Amino acid sequence: MNSKTPLSFCKIDTVKPLIIALSLTMIMGCKSYEPTNELKSIFVEDEIKDLETIRSFFIKDIMQLNDDNFHFKFRNEMYKLESSGFSSIKPKKIDELFKTVNEDTFNEIWESKTHKPSKRNSASYEYLIPKEKGKYLQFLAKNTRYNSRINDYYNKTVKSGNFSHFSMLNYLNDNKLDFDLSNKNIQIVLAIHYISICHDNNITSN
Repeated sequence: MNSKTPLSFCKIDTVKPLIIALSLTMIMGCKSYEPTNELKSIFVEDEIKDLETIRSFFIKDIMQLNDDNFHFKFRNEMYKLESSGFSSIKPKKIDELFKTVNEDTFNEIWESKTHKPSKRNSASYEYLIPKEKGKYLQFLAKNTRYNSRINDYYNKTVKSGNFSHFSMLNYLNDNKLDFDLSNKNIQIVLAIHYISICHDNNITSN
């Protein structure tokens, strides 16, 4: 019996640190997926999952970046997309994203509006605008308190009824953006804005 005792203690002492290390790894891994207070105060769990899908799609599929390099590569990559008119973003990509988002979530963010051309031989088309009184605009409003650029963007978006690209360009050229790019709320705002712009640009350019 005595000869087995040291082995038993050795196993316990070895397992304990492994369990602690694994637990810490899991906690740290889960922390990055924790939704912000602003998200939790407005959206339900399924909607938050959809917003994470939208955010991830924007970073990986549109920007061709990842969570680790997004904050310091976003600006240069976005300038390239802007200068090309977002021509590299194919409509099929945006359509595939929209298919993965629950309809209820989509309707809290976007609504379609029909553009009727003045010329008879021109075709009408539908484009995306922010849903009036939808949860997304409520979320956007919550992010204006400590961010003057988002406040300007929100006011111009609500006033015009469209995603204010001019105001977003001002934000893109502001050094303040460098401090905001690690903020998940700001990443979601950027994602929804530019996904909308890419969608509408692809429609009008076809």
